[in-house]
Amino acid sequence: MTTAHPGPASVNGIRMPDTVDQAEAAWLVAITAGDEEQRRLMLPDCVIVHAPVGNVHDRERFLSYNASMGPTLEAETSEVTCRERGGLAIVTCHQKMRIRRVPDLPPFLVQAVATRVWFSTDEGWRLGHMQLSRRQPPV
Repeated sequence: MTTAHPGPASVNGIRMPDTVDQAEAAWLVAITAGDEEQRRLMLPDCVIVHAPVGNVHDRERFLSYNASMGPTLEAETSEVTCRERGGLAIVTCHQKMRIRRVPDLPPFLVQAVATRVWFSTDEGWRLGHMQLSRRQPPV
């Protein structure tokens, strides 16, 4: 996952990821930092499939839904695989997030299998599609 992206690599003066590795790392930081950080990494027409009922949301609706769930305090991935071809990268992984749903309770653990589709653009790698499938904790 180390293909470099030629070009200026910035959006509104914010440096964008030059590699898929950097894009994935930036995404984990962004989901703990808030809407604006996520929005910068996402293409305007990004589609997200998520939640137990299989919501299909555009970027803005997903960000609004996510904000209503409470802040994500931690995020990590494991078992990451990447297939990159012709300006497109598909990353699949196990993802864990700890979400503060209620202020006085411990964070809620969400585990999912995530598939993210990254597109190489003039600005750098941007998220164009994501699917999160809830995963039960191992027995």
